[in-house]
Amino acid sequence: MPDQRELATAAALEIPRFVSATVLFQTAMAERLGISPTELHGLQLVISGAATSPTGLARALGMTTGAATRLLDRMEKQRLVERVPDPADRRRLLIRPLPDRLDDVGDLYAPMARFFGDRLGRLDRRQLAALLGVMTDGRAFAEQEAARLRSGSPEKGVD
Repeated sequence: MPDQRELATAAALEIPRFVSATVLFQTAMAERLGISPTELHGLQLVISGAATSPTGLARALGMTTGAATRLLDRMEKQRLVERVPDPADRRRLLIRPLPDRLDDVGDLYAPMARFFGDRLGRLDRRQLAALLGVMTDGRAFAEQEAARLRSGSPEKGVD
């Protein structure tokens, strides 16, 4: 059995491979749906509630609001989402997924969802908490680093 250091090294080496395989999967899904990978990414953000407004979508995708508007125009044309007035502030718009294509997306994701459901179901609470912590912290750090790289700021140390 590998020791902790060997396991940590193996896990660190596996992360870019996992990300690459995920990008390949997302690209294949987008191709199957007849949309761009960016449109699929945007749809996933809307479905998950991570982006509920055009400005939020732009931020989540690292785009200008103008680029996000063009993306939303394409997504509406493809019956993926709709923009609706925000009932709390009619000057704002919200983005909602449309049911037309959600079944197609769900069908394509089903095997992957079953796989991860099975694998995660094998972990105990402590393992799940550790995995969730790494994923949550990793996402936050990746978002921070993306912002730093875009701004041209020098590298800071990891806390």
